Amino acid sequence: MIKLDATASSNDWLKGRFLSGDCLDGDVVWVRNQTQGRGQRNKLWQSEPMKNLTFSLFKLFPKLTVKYAFAINCAVTLALVEALSEFVEIGLMLKWPNDILSGKNKIGGVLIENMIKGDRIMGSIIGIGINVNQEYFEELPHASSLLLKTGVKVEIDNVLKRVLKFLEQYLIGLSNEDSAGLKTQYEALLFRKGKPSTFIAHEKKFQGVIKGVTESGLLKIQKSSGEVFNYSHGTVELMY
Repeated sequence: MIKLDATASSNDWLKGRFLSGDCLDGDVVWVRNQTQGRGQRNKLWQSEPMKNLTFSLFKLFPKLTVKYAFAINCAVTLALVEALSEFVEIGLMLKWPNDILSGKNKIGGVLIENMIKGDRIMGSIIGIGINVNQEYFEELPHASSLLLKTGVKVEIDNVLKRVLKFLEQYLIGLSNEDSAGLKTQYEALLFRKGKPSTFIAHEKKFQGVIKGVTESGLLKIQKSSGEVFNYSHGTVELMY
């Protein structure tokens, strides 16, 4: 465990250690003030200093090939739901691909960066952000926190300990064979699955129903024609 008072991005900091050969399986960097945290597609992850949990974990997956990389995403998000459910009962769901929701509010998110060689995952940097005690989110109408949902402040280090416990359970020994089972569990918690919803793709709105995800993590949407299309992250947006 490495604790930092402040850095731009815990993922970037850990990636620097990896590139310098100074990174071991299970290394965790916990940042109290992440000034330029990154979400998916390089979006800025806003986090008020000292009020949220922001950390990154380095993990090796010697039994996992690139084809089954989405199993990491499933394992991490499921671990977060289990860990947070021990603190609060706020109906946690998973918004594809890796947001943690309570109702329609985003409580946390995950950014996974895999180092790949051939068909092998050499290592993964798993960045996690959880809104714990923050009360105001500027221009983020869907954002919320454990405090806002419950009215109770939570010790951030206690959240970290519980999250790491469940991450260990889900990630140790993760292999190709675990992929199908994790995907099934992930789909069971998938936000708006099976419900008519509005989406935007290529700047055009359409109606559809989320049917699940593919083995590689593409979102399966059935359109009104009955045909099912698979979408990669960034090519379609769920309106809610």
